Amino acid sequence: MWMRIYFFLAFVPVLVRSLAATDEIQDADPSQSGYLDNHNLHPNTVGSAIFGMLWKNTYGNKERWYAKPLVYTPPGASQLVFIASSQNVIRTLDAVNGTLLNSRTVQPPFLQKDIGCTDIPDFIGVIGTPIIDPNTNTAYFFSKGYKNGAASGGMANGIYQFYGVDVQTLQDRPGFPILIDGHNADNDLARYFVGGTVLQRPSLAMVNGVVLGGFGGHCDLFNYTGMVVAVSTTPGVGVTSIFAMESSPGAPPVQGDILVEKGGKAGIWQGGMGLAVDGNRIFLATGNGQGHANGDVGASGRTPLSTLDEVVGSFSVSAQGKITLNDYFEPYEYISMDAGDRDLGSSGVTLLDPAVFKGTGISRMAVTLGKNSKAYIMNANNLGGFKQGPGGTDNVIQTITAQGTVFAGVGSYPLEGGYIYFTPTGGATVCYKMGLDSNGVPSFTLVGQTNGPAAGRVGVGIPTTTTYKGQIGTGILWISDPSLGLQAFNAVPVNGVLQPIPLPATGGLNKFQRPAFGDGRLYTTDSNGNIMCLGSPVALPLNCTDPIDFQDVTIGTSATRTVDCKALIPITKVNGCTTGNANWKCDNSTLPQGALAQGATFSFPVTWDLTTAVVQDVPQASFGKVIPGVESTSLNIITTNGVPKYSTVLPVSLTGRVVSQNAFMTITPTEIDLGGIVLGSAGAPSGLTASFILSNVGAQPLSILGTAWSNTINGNVQWTNITNGDLGNGFTSAQFPKSGDIIESGGSLTVSVKFLASVTGTYNSFVEFWTTGGAEYIIISGSASTAPTANISVSTIEGGWDFSNPLIMDFGNVLDGTTQSKNIRICNAGGSALAITKSKPPVGTELLAPNALVDLHEGQFIDVNNCALGQVSIVAAPLGVNRVDHTVSDLWILNTDDINFGVHDVAITANIVTQQVGPLLANGSSQYTYLGCYWDGGGRLLSKGQSSAQNENGWCQNQCSAGGYRFAGTEYHTECWCGNTPPTYLRYTDESLKKCAWSCPGDVTQPCGGDGTFISVFYDRTRYTPGPDSIPGAAPVSSSISSSSRTSQTSSVSSSSVSLSSISNSISSTVSSSATTSVTSPTSTKPSTTPTQTGPAIVRTIGSYSYAGCYTESTKGRALSLKSFADDTMTVEICASTCTGLLWKLLELWK
Repeated sequence: MWMRIYFFLAFVPVLVRSLAATDEIQDADPSQSGYLDNHNLHPNTVGSAIFGMLWKNTYGNKERWYAKPLVYTPPGASQLVFIASSQNVIRTLDAVNGTLLNSRTVQPPFLQKDIGCTDIPDFIGVIGTPIIDPNTNTAYFFSKGYKNGAASGGMANGIYQFYGVDVQTLQDRPGFPILIDGHNADNDLARYFVGGTVLQRPSLAMVNGVVLGGFGGHCDLFNYTGMVVAVSTTPGVGVTSIFAMESSPGAPPVQGDILVEKGGKAGIWQGGMGLAVDGNRIFLATGNGQGHANGDVGASGRTPLSTLDEVVGSFSVSAQGKITLNDYFEPYEYISMDAGDRDLGSSGVTLLDPAVFKGTGISRMAVTLGKNSKAYIMNANNLGGFKQGPGGTDNVIQTITAQGTVFAGVGSYPLEGGYIYFTPTGGATVCYKMGLDSNGVPSFTLVGQTNGPAAGRVGVGIPTTTTYKGQIGTGILWISDPSLGLQAFNAVPVNGVLQPIPLPATGGLNKFQRPAFGDGRLYTTDSNGNIMCLGSPVALPLNCTDPIDFQDVTIGTSATRTVDCKALIPITKVNGCTTGNANWKCDNSTLPQGALAQGATFSFPVTWDLTTAVVQDVPQASFGKVIPGVESTSLNIITTNGVPKYSTVLPVSLTGRVVSQNAFMTITPTEIDLGGIVLGSAGAPSGLTASFILSNVGAQPLSILGTAWSNTINGNVQWTNITNGDLGNGFTSAQFPKSGDIIESGGSLTVSVKFLASVTGTYNSFVEFWTTGGAEYIIISGSASTAPTANISVSTIEGGWDFSNPLIMDFGNVLDGTTQSKNIRICNAGGSALAITKSKPPVGTELLAPNALVDLHEGQFIDVNNCALGQVSIVAAPLGVNRVDHTVSDLWILNTDDINFGVHDVAITANIVTQQVGPLLANGSSQYTYLGCYWDGGGRLLSKGQSSAQNENGWCQNQCSAGGYRFAGTEYHTECWCGNTPPTYLRYTDESLKKCAWSCPGDVTQPCGGDGTFISVFYDRTRYTPGPDSIPGAAPVSSSISSSSRTSQTSSVSSSSVSLSSISNSISSTVSSSATTSVTSPTSTKPSTTPTQTGPAIVRTIGSYSYAGCYTESTKGRALSLKSFADDTMTVEICASTCTGLLWKLLELWK
């Protein structure tokens, strides 16, 4: 028997490897609760001077991290950080010092310019956070790129591949990567995966040996369907299941054109938050959709639904990796949410700790909230279906109204009673505490918030909490802010305020981040592409009892506890001890008086003295008021160490609960604002709800003597006794405590309040409680107004506003080197604040929203009878004269919570024109068009030359035209050259090198060649069409040219009059982000055929010599120096004959 047991245990490590206690192998925890209990981060250490920025690394240009870092300790190695970027680069770093361990680009990334959506700029590679399987030492992730490993190819050629790589070598595991494209959805075989149209944003999950990823759209563009994709971790198995959020029969019919937005949508993006896991179940939230199979008829969440838009869904994953729908919740106003772009899926689903967050008939709770500003507290085992609540409302445990839209999700803290947190855009982070009503049903009450608001734009990350080894009193709430940077707070509010913990400044973080945690360190990334590590560079000299829990201490008494410590290093002296609260006392005389050897132990007492404390302020007293309830502080032990690089301060947590000798009532909070009802909306009939907590923090039972409400508490107060839960002025409570009810010592009661109104206005009520533990009142308020009404317009050149539908912002002709700006305006003519629920501004180089993060941003509210502006600018790059016009165009996609507004694609276009000089054609455009900048050394490109102190390109072109030349060029400021031979492509210089940058004396705004014998060349468009003979890579296809010109008077010797022509532009409402060139020539065209070589032919062999290639010669001497010869009639044969007998032969400078 023992032998068999020994044999079994010996093989366990091969099957399952234990993680290091401080590893984080996925985004937060599997249930997405956001609580992490063991990363050796103590609030006293985090808030001290020894906690700081340990390292900050930057990598590629424009490289960004949307996927969160992972922290992992491979077998036999030290802890590392695994990161994956938008450029498809994966790296491993040393977790302590940030040293690069390994790096690999898995495939070229997808280019953002191919989709037009600006949510993720520049590159789209690995966006969803990977996951690590510690049993196989493998990291898994989805990567977006192009077919056949191309570096570009347009949206239609975009693909997704699923990678499994060795965490240390970063090399592919056998059987990986796996192409996802082309696989069909299990629940609708007509729908299949098209990688170019979708984005994998949520963090990954792993269930039953498969990795699961959620897919949504790019700004809801294109023909896409939200999907969950499951891929096996077993080599050779591949995709095991795809479940489409929209399927037949309720979804729109499948469309073959991927540009047509008829795929049903219902994307899964969740602000980057991961899919929540409970056993073999996953939970997710979806966004706006086009299929409304439920219509307005209630349905059980257990019955099949083919259109899962605006839902929280529970899915099971079988042992074979197949995904099936178990249950769902869909808000009763989901259709209006779709119309107002208030998608539920802007956040993920948080599964709360079932050991704490539970109640009568409820063993597991789920929370989500999104752009509709409602937090839904659900029974995870019975999500609620559609309209299954009283009167066709939501069948959920509780609905909390948020003060704004919320992205990314909800965090939780399961200790000290249980709390949840979320951050509305531009608002404070709020904290709700769980309680139980009189029937034992869970209910959350607002008990605190941060003093200041978060960023007023989208991007605040998911609230995350940590504790030091799971100990109460050590909770830290972490918030990632795109403006304020990383923020930390004590997890439990004090007097309604979440107390800040000072941190080193990180600068604004990348959107939707949350820190990843290691061993006493955390890792995050900012908006500039830096990967950062914060932590303490020093170790602690002592290991002491922590925390010290005094439990219940009655006011008027004291309690003493013993602190036991062990020296981890030699200590020269224990200098003393201090506490953060004068009611806790330690005595230096009780500490060791001499040196301590490593391993030595000692003990000393700490006293919590409440003998002089009272529950009311006493004027001029040396002691303060104490409130019954949990309190905590820190005990600091100060040392002089015998070993360097160890902290000289050891923090120890002290905690306990102040107890009144008698009954003592507290109300939390003392004021609740239920928000505003929008009359006539789908949600108005169900009203608004909130709650407060009545607690007895005294040692004796508390009896309620009476309750009443009043319109005021000032002057002659007229109280109305509360009967049947009527709290006055539209406020009611179905389970309001009544006279004679008793709350036991340490007990509490959560009271739910509902607000209904039928007339606009502001409402409030003062509710008083008289008890044996004191009297206290709470203020309850709410408001009612009509719906917001949005209108949108664009500014006109006359200073007015254009309300046309569809909206087109046409800048017309914009001269190069200039900037023009216009505004989009959204106004609110309704009766309540208007929210901008979608905003995708243009972010191009020449066409952009210069204040894209501020103007008309998602989550912005526009007050009644107010407007908000979004500036659009055309920043036309300086090009030079006589260039071909080019058009820039893009969209600003906007929506609001006005359900009648709908998505507006504001089309923006401009035609970039240049100054037209020299001889002009009948339409006012120049006869000579810019060809390029060429090197003019080693023999002239153009044969006829002259000089003028008033030289400029127009004057030069007039001279060349008069002489019958096809080409005109300027260089060395004053020189003008004419010729008929096209310049060779071998001398062409790319514009990005800016070689032709010397000014013309006749017009200093024009370039006339450049340093190092560079010439600015123009061609007569009526007599020549550029091809590969002059411009590398140019195809000899049919070309036409249409230029605009501006009227100008040059100061040349022979000035020419030029004019600006007006060109009519027309665009559709679906303008894509692109730059185009349109040219027309009435006299010169070529058929569109296969290009014919017009440049010199390469001689591949001559005698026993073979062509080796084209090389740049050294700048510090000749590449070949034994022999040289120059001749204007040089040929390869002449060169070969000259260098007979030598190993290498070289030709350059054409002669």
